[in-house]
Amino acid sequence: MKRKQIEKVPVKSPWGRGRKRAGKRVAAQLSGGYLILDLWNGGTWICRHAMDVETGEYASCDMTGLWTEENLQNAFACGDFWTILNEERLPISAEGRRLVLDALKVSWPCSNVYERIESLELEHSRDRRYRKEERRVQRVAELMASVPDVGKDVIEWIGERVAGSQHYAIWDKEPGTSGTYHCTACGGSFGEAAAGIRMKHKGEAACPLCGQALTVEKRRASLRKESRLTLIHGLDDKRGIQRHFTVTVVWDIHRVVRLHETIRCMLHKGAWSRYQCDFYYLQHGAWDNKGNPCNCRWRTGYLYQDGIQEGLEGTAYSAWADVFQYMASMGMRANYDRLLADVRRGFIGMVEYLAKGRFYRLLEETSEQVQFDHGYGIYNALNVIGEDICEVMHIWDMQKIVRLRQEDGGVNMLEWLQWADAEKKRIGSDVLAWYDRNGISNARYSRSRASRHLSPEQLMHYIERQAKESYGGKRKAGSVFEAYEDYLSMVERQGKDVSDAMVYRPRELKRRHDEAVEEHNRYMEAERARKDAEQARKDAERMEEKYPGSEAVLAQIRPKYEYEGERFRITVPGSFCDIVSEGMALHHCVGGTERYFDRIMQHETYICFLRRAEEPDRPYYTIEVEPGGTIRQHRGMYDEEPDIEEVKPFLREWQQEVRKRMRQEDHEHARLSAVKREQNLEELRQKNNTRVLEALMEDLMEVV
Repeated sequence: MKRKQIEKVPVKSPWGRGRKRAGKRVAAQLSGGYLILDLWNGGTWICRHAMDVETGEYASCDMTGLWTEENLQNAFACGDFWTILNEERLPISAEGRRLVLDALKVSWPCSNVYERIESLELEHSRDRRYRKEERRVQRVAELMASVPDVGKDVIEWIGERVAGSQHYAIWDKEPGTSGTYHCTACGGSFGEAAAGIRMKHKGEAACPLCGQALTVEKRRASLRKESRLTLIHGLDDKRGIQRHFTVTVVWDIHRVVRLHETIRCMLHKGAWSRYQCDFYYLQHGAWDNKGNPCNCRWRTGYLYQDGIQEGLEGTAYSAWADVFQYMASMGMRANYDRLLADVRRGFIGMVEYLAKGRFYRLLEETSEQVQFDHGYGIYNALNVIGEDICEVMHIWDMQKIVRLRQEDGGVNMLEWLQWADAEKKRIGSDVLAWYDRNGISNARYSRSRASRHLSPEQLMHYIERQAKESYGGKRKAGSVFEAYEDYLSMVERQGKDVSDAMVYRPRELKRRHDEAVEEHNRYMEAERARKDAEQARKDAERMEEKYPGSEAVLAQIRPKYEYEGERFRITVPGSFCDIVSEGMALHHCVGGTERYFDRIMQHETYICFLRRAEEPDRPYYTIEVEPGGTIRQHRGMYDEEPDIEEVKPFLREWQQEVRKRMRQEDHEHARLSAVKREQNLEELRQKNNTRVLEALMEDLMEVV
């Protein structure tokens, strides 16, 4: 947009001579292919908005001369973004209106000129975004096209690193070819007789055709092995590149090495910050640096040895060049992208020592602990600022450091040796291997209750024995260790003497653990019952204040409704507190709502408890019964009805006994209760509450 040209166009006034200049108005004019709208307020010019009538390009200029790429809505709203522009709020002259419509080639005379302008500007903004995105995608495509293909030497190099000289004699299972094997080295086929030995699965053989040493494979038609590869090389004068590949070695007819590139990192030369790099991810077959929807991640793998110096030279990561060159030449595995994230001299020196000191596994695991935002943390096992190897390792006994290298230990073994060095204790290689194999770190052991009673070796033997004897070999050592910790935690809370070996080292861990769980559950149930009883007492006191004399009603009906059979018995609660406690124990609504207490006071229904004869104090069923013996509801735990078919015969028997004990006043109460029951059911039908209605009708047991 030619802004200087637009500025030279004189500001046009929307008012004629002698007109009162009040309120906001807009003046329109056409100049050089631009539609120019000037906003006035009470005789003061506010701002100007210009739009190219051909392309829809727009810009705004305020009274200070500042140009912005605001659309008409934002420019004329003057900060009030809730304002909707229309000709009523921003009047425009009839002449200006016709000029705008003609310039925009609008043939509808009643059109809102502002809506038409905003529509064109919206189309222009959308097209501009599309064109900008197309240019960005084109730039990315051109940059990615400049990345060279992987050469044959790279494929051969990584194939040797991942698979070495491994080849297979794969058994051909097709009909008619029984006993035939094909060599993945030469691709030829041969029989067992030609091999001169008996071909056993996973056994060794030599190919009679090419002489290659082979491993016999009789179960699978093909085999595969995966790894990762990082390439660092120069790209142009402005940048180097770091590339990440998934490597797949497939043994089928031949051994084939396949590379699948997933991430590219552009390392800008001349950059001083380690954040000045751009990541590009393979997304649905195309490269892009806008997000990572396929969740591509850098993994531990190998680094190709050629091109490293050229790729890192002049970048913020150039200090890594010599160390990476050495690690690549030695075929060391690491997460090289994470290592690049920390460019501190101390950390680079530490990694160099680990590499040249042949601490291969420790170096690999250390590289995974580097954070992209914070580098290698101070709370990790190694000391970055250590001045010698003892300070770096936090180990003052050189024999332990030599042992760490000889056994190719990782971070877990390092932490165990640090603990042994600090505690002045010995720890065997078999013990270290066991803890490493089962993923039990020294920090986990040190924080455990088991460490208060058992040494690492004692704990290893105890866990191994319990995994075999108590759990039948069906649980891993780490899981058994967790069960042991859980057991010690429970017996401590239960107040047992954990200094007694019979307690802290039980012979049958699973049985003692289960017993501790049961005791803990009983304690928690008793605690909950205590809290429920306290709450029930408070609720009952509130109910008794609202419904005085309730206990007299319960005492009055007790001789008529209590009954005992061979398997079950019916009891009448002694107070409202008993009813509330019953509802809490069985987790249903009895005792939690006032309607049942109101019904008791009105002699509409009564609450009774059904118990098993052998467990008279344990809640089983709660019964709501009418004075005539008709049962409205019978609910067990969580409103369920366990063994209801076994209970119903007893309930029928009880109903008949209640009928025999009824007096004249009970018959009158029963008649009124039946009427109220029908009224309640009719209300539910009118409200279409089918769920509650069906439940009540299912529970209803009238006296036969």
